[in-house]
Formats: sequence, structure tokens, C-alpha cells
Amino acid sequence: MRSMSVALVMLLVTPAFAQDFPNPQPGDAHEILARDAGTWDCTLRMYLQGPDGEPTEYKGTEVNRLVSGDLYLRTRFTAKMGDRKFEGHGLMGYDPRSEKYTGTWVDNFSVIPSRFSGTYDAESKTLTIYNTVVHDESGAEFKQKQVTVWEDDSHKEFTIYLVVESDGKTQDVKLMEMTAVKKPKAKKTKSVEE
Repeated sequence: MRSMSVALVMLLVTPAFAQDFPNPQPGDAHEILARDAGTWDCTLRMYLQGPDGEPTEYKGTEVNRLVSGDLYLRTRFTAKMGDRKFEGHGLMGYDPRSEKYTGTWVDNFSVIPSRFSGTYDAESKTLTIYNTVVHDESGAEFKQKQVTVWEDDSHKEFTIYLVVESDGKTQDVKLMEMTAVKKPKAKKTKSVEE
């Protein structure tokens, strides 16, 4: 009976909804998503011994694609970190209600997805994102701040900080920084038949 009720509602609502079917278009806020689309060669520096220690360096690749009518940016990041391969996936869009960039991140180092949100400052070309990471084993939550600064359309710096709160004060402790250079788009070649 329930499935019949759902089918009846769908028959009644669908024609009316189809006439006013939403057709959102990318706006000014989506320009930073478009700028980030492409393939980036990345050099990571992990501060495994603290922000004053010698960083451990890794190489990685970030592939960003605009999806869903260019309203969202889908990210795939891979890197070889010691004897483990890191693979992460993100989806980011712009929420006009909160006027923030929001999204979700998942990777093979955690079984719990991370949600994030943040703002973009056009003058400094800086995107600042905040998220909470849950440690799988203990369930402890760690707050992070992620800052991306674009030098130009082909060069960016990405830094992750651990946000530590103590005695009413907040301190950002650098965990990782990454330099990324966008690969030029491959030129299309004419086929032999042409």
C-alpha cells in the first residue's frame, strides 16, 4: 500500500515540478572551483616531528574536475607516503545560504568522512577551510584549519594546521604544507583520418 501511495504522489507532483525544474548556473562564487580544475603536481612536506622539526617530503598528484553542471569540484588526491599509498576524494561546492564553501572528504587513512566549510578572500586569493577529523581508534576529534593560497592560476600553496585550544586561546600548529603546480592542458592532435 505504501509503495502505491508513493507512486501516486510522484505522478501528481512530477508534472508540476518539471515545469519549474531548477536550473542553477555557476556564478562568481564558482570561479575559484573552476580555477582549481585540472591536474596538479604536488610536493608535500609533513611535519611529523612538530612544526619546528625537519619535514618529511612526499610527492603526490591532485586531479580536480568540475561536475554537476560545473557547480561542484571533485578532487582525487594520491601520494606515496613511505610504504603506504594515500588516496583521498573530496567534493566541494558553494552554499549561497551560508555564503561558505562546503564539502566532504574521505580517504583510505580514515573510515569516518570529514565535512568542511570555509570562506574565500578575493584580495589575498586565500581559501580558509575548517573541518573536524575523527581518529578511528579512540574516537577523539581533532579540529583542522586548511589554507589554500593561489599565487596565480598555475601555482598554489596548501597548508594544514591542527587547531589547539587551551586556556581560552587557540593556536594553529602546522602539520603539513604542499606546493602544487598545475600541468598544462594537453593539446588535441588531429587524427590521421583528418
